[in-house]
Amino acid sequence: MGVRNLWTLLLPVGRRVSLESLHGKTLAIDASIWITQFLKAVREPTESHPDDEDDPGSAPRPAAMVRGAHVAGVVRRVCRLLYHGARPVF
Repeated sequence: MGVRNLWTLLLPVGRRVSLESLHGKTLAIDASIWITQFLKAVREPTESHPDDEDDPGSAPRPAAMVRGAHVAGVVRRVCRLLYHGARPVF
């Protein structure tokens, strides 16, 4: 998914901007990138299992997903853009 080597292609012309500088501008947003970021980043730690304590060489258990984290993250970002006067388009 996505464009291979996109950031390499954009590196010569890309630049960071402040949120305040986006006031009154319309932004095209790829929502799938945001959703994927939140699904990968926001995880809930799992409780240790009693059997794991007996085997210190066992692999750690994967973290569980926080239910609805991707939705909450996208809504938060959209609200922040709207607060600063930007108009997101998906």
